[in-house]
Amino acid sequence: MKYRYEEMTWPEIREAVTLDPVVVLPVGTTEQHGYHLPLMVDYLCADEVARAAVEQAAPYALLMHPVPYSFNEHHLDYPGTIAVDAHTIIDYVVCIGRSLAHHGFRHILLLNGHGSNVPFLDIAARLITNQTPAICAMTSWWSMLTKEDLSWRESRFPGGMAHACELETSMLLHLRSDLVDMTKAVDEVDGVQTSESIYWDLNDSGPVTFQEFFSRNTLSGVQGQPTLATAEKGARALEVAASRLAKFLAEFRQREIRPRRDLHDAEKYPTP
Repeated sequence: MKYRYEEMTWPEIREAVTLDPVVVLPVGTTEQHGYHLPLMVDYLCADEVARAAVEQAAPYALLMHPVPYSFNEHHLDYPGTIAVDAHTIIDYVVCIGRSLAHHGFRHILLLNGHGSNVPFLDIAARLITNQTPAICAMTSWWSMLTKEDLSWRESRFPGGMAHACELETSMLLHLRSDLVDMTKAVDEVDGVQTSESIYWDLNDSGPVTFQEFFSRNTLSGVQGQPTLATAEKGARALEVAASRLAKFLAEFRQREIRPRRDLHDAEKYPTP
C-alpha cells in the first residue's frame, strides 16, 4: 500500500483524498550535532517516527517528504549548519499546507524534529488553519514520549537530553549506526549556562523560553550526555513515539471541522 505522498500519481492522490487521510509533514533542519553525529539528525528522526506511525495508520494517513532546512541562526558558528530566515520557513510551510487544502485534504499534521522550529511551525499551523478549509496541528516527535516511556534514561535532568544527547544519539544508533562515531562522543552539561527558570531538556523545559548562540555554551555542539546512548534505547523510543503518534492521527482524523459563526449578527445570535 502506498502511503508516501511523493510516490503517488496524481490520480492516486485524487483517490486518496476521498478517504480523508491525515497528511503528515515532517519538518527538521540541517545542523551540527556534535563531533559524533551527522547534520541530518533532526529531519531523519522526524521522518522515521512519522513513517512508522503512518504505516500503522495507512490508508487513513499519508506521509510527505521531510523539510530538511529551517531556522537555525544560533548554530551557524559550527560549519555545515544551514539557516533559513524565520519568515521564509513560515511562508514555505504555509504554502505546502495551502496546496494540500487546495487538493481537498482537510487534516494536516506538522511533525517537528528541531527544537527551534516550535514557534515557527506553531505559527504556520495556525495560519494554515485560519486561511484554508483545512485544520493543521503541530507537535514534536519527542513530545509523544512521557517520562515513564523514558524510564531507561541514565542522563542527568535537566540537560542530559537536550541536543545531540542520550536520546538523539540513541535514535541515530538505531536508525543509522553507520553515521555515528561514538569514539568522538563527548558529554557537555556542566558548561551549559542554566538557571532556575531557563533550562532545556527534551523531556521538559524551564518556564522561560530563551535561545542564544550555541557556541556560547558548548565547544563540541553537544548539550547533554550522548555517551550513555544505545541502539536499544533508540529502538524503544521510536516504537513508543510512533505508536502514540499513530493513535493521535486516528484521533485527529475524527476531529469535526465545524462552520464558523459571525457573532456580529445580533439578530441571529442574540445575547441571552
